[in-house]
Amino acid sequence: MTRSLAVAVKKVEGAFTLDVDFIAGEGVTGIIGRSGAGKSMLLSTIAGLQEPDEGTIHLGGAPLYDPARNIKLAPEHRELGMVFQEARLFPHMTVKSNLNYARRNTQAALATFDEIIDLLDIPHLLSRRPHHLSGGEKQRVAIGRALLSAPSALLMDEPLASLDLARRREIMPFLEQLRQRFALPILYVSHNLDETLRLADHVIVMDQGSIVASGPVEETLSRIDVQSLILGGTTGGSHPEPVTIMAATIGARASDGLYAIDTPWGTLAAPDIAGAPGSSARLRIRARDIVLSTVKPTGLSIRNIIAGEVGTMTEAGSAQVDILVRPPDPSAAPPLWARVTRRAATQMDLQPGQPIWALIKAVVLASDIDLEALR
Repeated sequence: MTRSLAVAVKKVEGAFTLDVDFIAGEGVTGIIGRSGAGKSMLLSTIAGLQEPDEGTIHLGGAPLYDPARNIKLAPEHRELGMVFQEARLFPHMTVKSNLNYARRNTQAALATFDEIIDLLDIPHLLSRRPHHLSGGEKQRVAIGRALLSAPSALLMDEPLASLDLARRREIMPFLEQLRQRFALPILYVSHNLDETLRLADHVIVMDQGSIVASGPVEETLSRIDVQSLILGGTTGGSHPEPVTIMAATIGARASDGLYAIDTPWGTLAAPDIAGAPGSSARLRIRARDIVLSTVKPTGLSIRNIIAGEVGTMTEAGSAQVDILVRPPDPSAAPPLWARVTRRAATQMDLQPGQPIWALIKAVVLASDIDLEALR
């Protein structure tokens, strides 16, 4: 049976109001927004650590919170696994004891104890106590504890926020395996765009306690207004550099070392890709890395040349313009963002609706897939 988490709640706390209504299905729903948007408050409310002023919460169709029916389940009865920013392990217990503490005899296990510790690569840590663990190891144990509670959904509140870059890279593959291994709704709170791009299937964007955008990751996070909100808004008449986000599949490697990258825009080429052929990827292309031409280019070293037309033209400060490049069939592919100087836009006489060619260097795609977008 398909599981879903349906949340419609309102809670007022001082001058702040949390007011949200959404349904999260199986897979990872990224909840992203700047600090103070209400993301952690939302997860605490779903978990039963805070009570809303009004609304309902249902998991798999069963009520967790429905005051009209006098249903207000305590946190321990909501069948929710929770992973916090800090691991919150019992310091006097071994890793094995911490893991066993969470096991429920009344619930069907998601997997056996051995399967979960193997999945998270922590068998060698079982006899240690938390103060002998690194930050990444503590979080893997915390995830294992949440899974062993036999949850029907997972709530993850910025689990990588307190880790340095090396530890985040260490734990990311284990988070990806959760989505692949377990058919659960997973709410993943973050303020980090790259984390959300790599992990999420769908995304909810929050600001000041409300949902301001939601939907598929590529479509939602490619919006300039959403990127401006997440990356810091506008300063001095300029907004953050737009990023195009595009789903892709890694294809075969040619004899010259270039990989085919299948995208909605067609097949692109990139060298030195870490993923195996057939695996999914999510491209993250900065506007500065796209070159525009008003005539079809020839005789260039750039291999990735995409035909489209000029869409909207957005001011990006006193000297730059962001150009939206639309595909011939808008339903088949997402648009691309390119940032050019105002002088270039003027001299090229760029106008909405005119044909345009977008050029993307192969090495740019390789960098984005390897470091940020491999899924």
